[in-house]
Amino acid sequence: MTRRSFLTVVILLAFTPAFAGTLRSNPDQSIDRIVANERALSTTMRSYSPMVETYLQRMQPDTTLGFLPAEDHYFLGRVQFQQAKEEFYLDKRLVERMAGSFSKLYSLSPVGFSAMIFVDRSGFDRKNYELHYLRSEFLGEVRCLLFEVNPRKDRKVPRFKGAIWVEDGDYQIVRFNGSYGTFHIDSWRMNLREGVWLPAVVYSEEFDSNKPQTQGPRLKAQTRIWGYNLGPRRESEFAEIVVDPAAAKDSSENPDQSPLDIQRSWQRRAEDNVIIKLEELGLVVPEGEVDKVLQTVITNLEVTNKIVLDPEIRCRIVPTTPIEVATIGHTILVSRGLLDALPNEAALAVILAHALAHAALGHDLDSSFAFNDRMVVPSLQQLPLFDFKHTPEQERQAEALALKFLANSPYKDNLAEAGLFLKALAKYERKVPNLTKATLGESLVTDNRVSFMSPIADAAPALELGNPEQIVALPLGSRVKVDPWAGQLKFVKARPPRIYSAKDKLALEVTPFSPYLVRLKPVAANGVPEDSTQGR
Repeated sequence: MTRRSFLTVVILLAFTPAFAGTLRSNPDQSIDRIVANERALSTTMRSYSPMVETYLQRMQPDTTLGFLPAEDHYFLGRVQFQQAKEEFYLDKRLVERMAGSFSKLYSLSPVGFSAMIFVDRSGFDRKNYELHYLRSEFLGEVRCLLFEVNPRKDRKVPRFKGAIWVEDGDYQIVRFNGSYGTFHIDSWRMNLREGVWLPAVVYSEEFDSNKPQTQGPRLKAQTRIWGYNLGPRRESEFAEIVVDPAAAKDSSENPDQSPLDIQRSWQRRAEDNVIIKLEELGLVVPEGEVDKVLQTVITNLEVTNKIVLDPEIRCRIVPTTPIEVATIGHTILVSRGLLDALPNEAALAVILAHALAHAALGHDLDSSFAFNDRMVVPSLQQLPLFDFKHTPEQERQAEALALKFLANSPYKDNLAEAGLFLKALAKYERKVPNLTKATLGESLVTDNRVSFMSPIADAAPALELGNPEQIVALPLGSRVKVDPWAGQLKFVKARPPRIYSAKDKLALEVTPFSPYLVRLKPVAANGVPEDSTQGR
């Protein structure tokens, strides 16, 4: 029997009535395990304090594009577990700033943040719910048992209604899809620790299931959770540090530095301090495969323009949705939202050329960040400390030099889509200001006009949002995904979609999630996963 035939037999057996009969032979015990695991997750979550980000768009109908964003809201914070009341809470001052229905998503009500990560934080049990087994199906590589979930009619408290997917190993819920009243939630968990599935991404919409759909505005949101590994360092880590005395000795023939070298090292120290602090806050992701792509584009610009800078230029990524770029001396920060939305590599080159120009012109970071007292930033509330915007004159200088870099680069003949991207941002800005407004660095558009590399936009063709062949921006989540444990970014491995009409373009829009679930491989005695080739 070939390997393919063997796998086919295994998959067919997984869906045989015998397998379903095993579940049905003792349904009460199976359901009790599901309920107990969900209750245990509440206790497990007390050990973590991850970052949580929600970006929400209120949609309005459009005759050509189907629906377009009419309004947006944004939230970024650290979620904590309040053991006294056994509720999740977020910074109330931030919640108060959120208007209308968006604030309900995070209010301490049945439709709060806990409802986005738990099926029913206060009452998921057999007394309040009826669970009906439907079938088995795979989510990625994980075989799951699908249950229909209905609240019992004699309960007056608002309850979840929908379906749950339970992995067939330990009977833990890995996905639930349904509603709390008018709020509809599709919540996914990932296997981030051995035997532990933790909330990762949530897609939400608001509409009334009991009323016919109208052509009025709709609300939809993406929530991402990352940085479960954030928190105090383990005491055991101190014992794990090993220093080679021989390596610590100065073996250089020139142990001293010139004043210029010292000044450059001091500047780099300021950059390093900022990056380390942003990493601790979960706002700069660990280096990985995505950083290397950015570095390749920078190298292409440097080589073709004969640029040699000391210290070298490095690129890092901010895992947040707002579209922005920041230059911190010789360190360039690019947001995940910007990477997601850019139409092609040439458009990325335009962004990075501008940032490279700032570095080449010596627009350095405030060197006072080299003093560590400036790094005592206990929470996200002090983020205004990190403001890396440049003066208007510095922006003009960087733009002029960046245009020269691009004229000598391999991207010089492919800048039209970059210009269209900037034009699209300017057109959408009034509707989605929270998406286009920078937090740490530079916004690409201001007051509904292109304020970043405007000559590139001026040289681009006319913007035609109704033209299916003109792809000016991609939907959010098109290129990269966030690892919920360490916050590292990975590329989305999806086939380029075929666009049939203007409605398919979904430029800058929120869309549902569909993560490819896998089980975390056990770690062997040598500390290496048994199958280290499997990605998450």
